Amino acid sequence: MSSSKSLAALPLVIVALLVLAGCSAEKPSELTTPDAPPPVPTASTTPTPEPLSFTAPTECSTIVPQSRLAEFETEGLVLLGGPGGKYPDYLQDATPEEQAGGISCIWGFADSEVSSVTISVAPLSGATRPDIVESFAAQGLNEATTADGTAFTLQGDRTLDPAIINVLRGDSWISVIMTIGGTESYREAELISTEVYASVYK
Repeated sequence: MSSSKSLAALPLVIVALLVLAGCSAEKPSELTTPDAPPPVPTASTTPTPEPLSFTAPTECSTIVPQSRLAEFETEGLVLLGGPGGKYPDYLQDATPEEQAGGISCIWGFADSEVSSVTISVAPLSGATRPDIVESFAAQGLNEATTADGTAFTLQGDRTLDPAIINVLRGDSWISVIMTIGGTESYREAELISTEVYASVYK
């Protein structure tokens, strides 16, 4: 009798073993696929901006933007000297910038012989730079390094000395002179010099 009970229980044992075997066979399938590594980002190439190119102006009408010319007109300033100026021989002698192959544009009041703003642009080379820098030292101008060049400046005052800014870059010389100096005039000269830069570098 006991042997028949053991035989009857045998199928249950076999089924239980098969179930366990099935479970153990399924477990590896749950773990066989590890997490895939994150994708490696590809380096994106940012286009390098083209360097700005200096073009020496030949007319005073292009040395500053039209907005500045309109402001001069509002202030009653007219172009007295330089290309297109009211008086072709406004200056008896060429300016240092003109001697270097550039132009000088002089704005002032039509009924006065005193100029108000002089803006000049000239090409610059390694051969001409030393003499120009030496002349700035002789004038007692202050030297400072800018983001892309060297500035030689004088704030001046409202009675004697003008406000002067000269900026030398690798291939250009930009200068702005305000006849009446002082803090306000100097800041205006700085602003004009940046406008000239934007006009002659494209």
